[in-house]
Amino acid sequence: MPKKVVAGLLLFVSAWFMVGCGHVEEISTVAEPWQDAYAAFLRTPDNYFEEEHRAGGFILADLNNDGSPELIISYYDGLQGGAGFANVYAYDGNVKLIGQQIDMYYKVCWPSTDPSFPGVFVGGGRNSTFSCNYWTIKDNVFTVEPLWSEAMDFDVAEMVYEEFSDNKQLIAAAEKVVYADAGNIEFFEIDEAGIQAALYGN
Repeated sequence: MPKKVVAGLLLFVSAWFMVGCGHVEEISTVAEPWQDAYAAFLRTPDNYFEEEHRAGGFILADLNNDGSPELIISYYDGLQGGAGFANVYAYDGNVKLIGQQIDMYYKVCWPSTDPSFPGVFVGGGRNSTFSCNYWTIKDNVFTVEPLWSEAMDFDVAEMVYEEFSDNKQLIAAAEKVVYADAGNIEFFEIDEAGIQAALYGN
């Protein structure tokens, strides 16, 4: 396995526009129920921020390819030395918390391009270390599968690569988008401008 280095980790999500051949397609202005529900949820910080939490941001990502994206809110906890976290919410008529993960201080998310593996590949790094996990929803349960890590061995001045998953097809699907840096998921600030841009394309 060749040594690889991933740098400049940020959280990003893509904005999509429908443009026809020679004309602009008409797009419905009627919001989906999850759009209005997430917007209302984000406008009430008490839903997800406690007093000791520092402001963060959010992304939208469809973790099970059901057409209704999950809402992932990233924030920092002042009580734990500024450690980062990510809360994952789903919509099923109401917005509900389905999982929480430790955030590795710097994060970047790539949507999976392999239909066999719906979800996102999440990379994080700190102190010359990079790790990649697979986030998805299986049987209505949010799951995280560690895939690999790379850490600088300063004794030999090279990256040491270690795999944690036996699923070679899954690792290959992740490497395809991670090392090509293909289509990062865009990170939005939790303010009205971010809500309008992420949820309504305004």
